[in-house]
Order: sequence, then structure tokens, then C-alpha cells
Amino acid sequence: MEILQEQLKAKKAAISYAVLTVTETEGTSPCKVGKKMLLLEDGRTFGTVGGGEFERQALEEAKQAIKRRQSFYKRYTHIPTYEDTGLGCTFKVSLFVDVVSPRLQLVVCNAGHVGSAVLRLARLLHFETTLIDTRSPDLIQDKIELADRFISCEIFEKAILEADIPDEAYYLCCASTHTQDKSALKGAMQKSFGYVGMLGSVKKTKDIYKQLEEESISRDLLEQVHTPVGLDIGDMSPEEVAFSILAEMLMIKNGGTGKPCKDRRNEEK
Repeated sequence: MEILQEQLKAKKAAISYAVLTVTETEGTSPCKVGKKMLLLEDGRTFGTVGGGEFERQALEEAKQAIKRRQSFYKRYTHIPTYEDTGLGCTFKVSLFVDVVSPRLQLVVCNAGHVGSAVLRLARLLHFETTLIDTRSPDLIQDKIELADRFISCEIFEKAILEADIPDEAYYLCCASTHTQDKSALKGAMQKSFGYVGMLGSVKKTKDIYKQLEEESISRDLLEQVHTPVGLDIGDMSPEEVAFSILAEMLMIKNGGTGKPCKDRRNEEK
């Protein structure tokens, strides 16, 4: 029951995890078929699949599997016991490691030209999307259908703070007015975010930052915002801007550099 409860917590918090399940044993084994263990991406564990060197080895391989986001099945046949000769148990174990990686949460504030394009492309990239918009749902039904979830609001800040949005979500502020973007940005700054981006010019950014600092949002926090948002690809159309934004998000998510892969090849020569 504890493992199931922790799985549900991990899912709600958008934390990746692996469930280790013993499927078969042979010999004098401390493992029992059906035993389960939960490993969270932060290293916390719940339950046991038998302990000892086998469990240590299995957990280490499960950690790597979480990073790769790939489940695996393995039969362990050579398990060192580190006991004196004649002591310890000899056994074989088959283990299934099921890796679960929640979809990255993306909150788009306003489905204008760029916001709509981002939602369309984000679906292809398997983001779980939330659209927050101040317009009447009747007027933007086609935009609403692009998102997994829709939140209607009058004030972006209030909607963001009151919505059940997982920690480390990604936020894109792309509203139709500076006032609305400021409201969306202020709301995102009060959440535990993984990424915040905002459309706009350098002048717009300076003006909004100045106002938010006067409203007790720290400069250190504001410096984490990606604005002007996106990678520099010489973008022009809303679709190209959206592509550059999602490219930047994936760069942050995957720990990339944004440089051409060709440069990396040259560096490795």
C-alpha cells in the first residue's frame, strides 16, 4: 500500500520513478516472487526486493534506466555475496524494472498566434499542456481543443496561483498585452517552476521587471526568466517562433547547449 501511495504522490508531483518487481527466483533466495520496490528519481526508495548486493546492483541499474527513460527485464545469475567460502546463499533472480516518466507540464498563458502554434507543436513532443486564457471559451474553442486542459480566468496571476499545477512545470507568457504578461509572469514567479519564458522586446522586459521588483519579486528570480524567449534561429512566423521556444525548453530539460551538433563533433576531435 505504501508503494502505491508513493507512486500516486510521484505522479502528482511529475517525478519519474521505477518499480522493481521480482518475477522469478531460483535457489536459496532472499527474494520472493511478486516483491516490489519503488525507486524515485531523487534516490528515495520504498519497499525491498531482497536486500544485499543484488538489491544494490538492481537499484544502480534502475537509476540509469530512469535517466534513459527505458524499462528493462533482466535475469541476475552471478550475484557476489562477499562471504567467506562456504557461506552465503547462491541464487538467481529475474527482475522487471518498469520506468514511468510523467509528461512535462507546459502552461501556456494565452492562445494567440504564437501560443496556438506552441500548443500544436507541444502535442507532437508529448508535453502535457494547460491553456490559461482570459477570453470567453465560446470565442476560442478551436484553441482550447489544442490543449489537454483549459482554465478560463480574468486575471492570469490568480489563475496560476489557484490552479493545481505540478512543481517544476514550464510556463510561457505570451498574452496579448504587457499588463497580462506581467500578471502571468508574476504568477509563475510565485510557483516552483522548471522554466519560465516570456515573449517581448528588451524594453518590455525592463519595464515589467522594474514594476515586479516594486511588487516584491526579486531580481534574482526574474533573472531566471527566458526573455526574449526562444533560441535565435532567425525566426519570423508564429510557427517558427514556437519552434524556437520549444527548442529552448527541450535544451533546458535535457541539459543541452543549443549549439550545432557539428560543433560538438569538432570539439571531440
